[in-house]
Amino acid sequence: MSAQQSHRIPQDFIDTLLDRTDIVDVIDSRVKLKRSGRNYSACCPFHKEKTPSFSVAPDKQFYYCFGCGAGGNAIGFLMELEHLNFPEAVEELARKANLEVPKQEQHLSPAAMAAQQAKTQARNQAYDLLEQSNNFYQKQLRQHAQRKHAVDYLKARGLSGKIAQRFGIGYAPSGWQNLIDNISTSDSTLDALVQCGMAVKKADSQRVYDFFRERIMFPIRNSKGKVIAFGGRVLGDAKPKYLNSPETEVFHKEKELYGLYEARQHERNLKRILVVEGYMDVVALAQHDINYAVATLGTATSRFHLERIYKIVSEIIFCFDGDAAGIKAAVRAMHTCVEFMSDGRQARFLLLPQGEDPDTQVRKEGAEALSQRIADATPFSEFLFQQLSQDLDIHNLEHRAKLATDIMPIIQAMPKGLMRSMMISKLEDITGLNQDTLAQLTAVSEPSAPPTPTVSNQQQEEQEPSTPPNDFHGEPSHYQDYLDQAPTSDYFETSGDWTKDTHGSEQAYPSDTGYTPHQATTYSKKGEFKDHKGTTSKPWQNQARQAIKVQNPAQAAIRLILRNPELAQAHSAIPAHLRQLRMPDASALVQILEICQQVKEQLQRPPKAAELQSECTVLDAWPMMRNLAGLESLVVASDDASQLSEAIDKLHHHYFDQRFEDLSDTLRRAHSGAEADTAKQQLKSLLSEKEALHKTKKYGE
Repeated sequence: MSAQQSHRIPQDFIDTLLDRTDIVDVIDSRVKLKRSGRNYSACCPFHKEKTPSFSVAPDKQFYYCFGCGAGGNAIGFLMELEHLNFPEAVEELARKANLEVPKQEQHLSPAAMAAQQAKTQARNQAYDLLEQSNNFYQKQLRQHAQRKHAVDYLKARGLSGKIAQRFGIGYAPSGWQNLIDNISTSDSTLDALVQCGMAVKKADSQRVYDFFRERIMFPIRNSKGKVIAFGGRVLGDAKPKYLNSPETEVFHKEKELYGLYEARQHERNLKRILVVEGYMDVVALAQHDINYAVATLGTATSRFHLERIYKIVSEIIFCFDGDAAGIKAAVRAMHTCVEFMSDGRQARFLLLPQGEDPDTQVRKEGAEALSQRIADATPFSEFLFQQLSQDLDIHNLEHRAKLATDIMPIIQAMPKGLMRSMMISKLEDITGLNQDTLAQLTAVSEPSAPPTPTVSNQQQEEQEPSTPPNDFHGEPSHYQDYLDQAPTSDYFETSGDWTKDTHGSEQAYPSDTGYTPHQATTYSKKGEFKDHKGTTSKPWQNQARQAIKVQNPAQAAIRLILRNPELAQAHSAIPAHLRQLRMPDASALVQILEICQQVKEQLQRPPKAAELQSECTVLDAWPMMRNLAGLESLVVASDDASQLSEAIDKLHHHYFDQRFEDLSDTLRRAHSGAEADTAKQQLKSLLSEKEALHKTKKYGE
């Protein structure tokens, strides 16, 4: 029996895939659509006609032809148009969404079938409850007795009732159970509100209360326009100033972009996208008719964000505050852009005057002046050379050598093309080195994921950024127009964590790009490397040997396992701490340990390095892994098993630090003495556990 015959695609994956697929994008890439009111139309691709009768509804994610009766979702469209079977159509959409199609046995037990159906029902219920919550918050902004406080704040920020309606802005009044009392009619509904992040259940008393209270509410929508979460801005001095919904089955903040849905609703054929910091920046820019802004909010720009944006436009402008935190965020975004810089794509960078953000800047100087700043934003290549040449004197021989050492791996990580060649030529002109000499500065022959160069000494010394800039407050004006706005269900999409600064992160550079911070030049190693396509090369031949720093313990562990998979056998029982770490590299480590175990079960022996690396090529983190696989050991005198154990021990301690931060935050936000006592007890137990580990394991920071 073939794999195709013995396995089927799980229904919950199909649901997730359709949630992440915009049918308008799928159809428009094959049949040119034209806007027609709320929907899109075209001549039907399934029968001959002169007058368009083919309609696509983005809110329903459905197409229908009034001429021939053809209709369905994105999967059905591909099956009909391109004559694909169901699995092939799913594979095509999954590839575009960067998802891996899982398989499951066809003959599921009744219990498994019931669990799958329950998961689908829970997802649909979450969408329904989130939409009800959105309607409730919008209604409160129009009707609640305390609405003037919220409306005055929005008017002081320069927002009209019309723009508030467009973005679905609402108001969560003070009180503990306003939303619950409005929606919940049963215990099951109450539990569902907790699961979708709209309510909180206290562990000690089992009391349930609203998650958002006394806040301006921003609904977060996915690409299909469904509400998936909320962001709330506090009215008053309470902390945190901004609060996001927790991650749920339908909300994953690192993959969402706030304002993208609204931008595409306003203009389907966008020319560029402006990446800014937060909710209010996006809304304020739209108020001034700059309708192509999105925000990552609280998280660094990730490869998920860039993949999504570059599917829509060819030009991205990053706009940040010109302070140290903003510069750090811009540099981080620059490094994430590297692998996407193919010919025809652009990335530019705009640093605003210190202390200003897009919201305050557009109100200070107007849309025309800010648009000119955007038009004059620094191109990627120029910004890269500017940042890496800071504190360097190009007339100094040693400084030119450092510039070449730092920048060449980044250029080599770019896709091959004219832009990469021109940047190498520019580096030749600056340093006086020829291309062959420059090529020897990187150990990786194909662009994968070189180490990230250090930035200026000043930037290295910067602490994690502080809170976002102070909100602007002006004099309130007339707010009657807010009273006449009806709630709408056709807006939103975003991500981010308002409890942390947008530019803040434990890791200076995102690990999912494959970069690692370094202090030394790149290394090399003799030998052959065979990629997943079977191509053999010798990228390290005749290269000088130098040490490389691997700062991240998860990356160090991955490197060791890729070079010697037998080491993974001692860690086949994956510690729970690794699965709970909020660190992309920790997730990749868990994946590689799981693959080691799976391959061992299939082969009845530990996999060899080439076998393991071949299995890992399907992972999102493979570019980073491929780079790590060729790194020279940092401590050559130590045995690999000891190094691996030490790396995993460090990850345990990272977990303790993470858990300590979470419990400390819980303690700060406790609403009762009992809740505070529980947090204190958990902190005490955590510290005891960490102390016990210190006594049994050697650990160095």
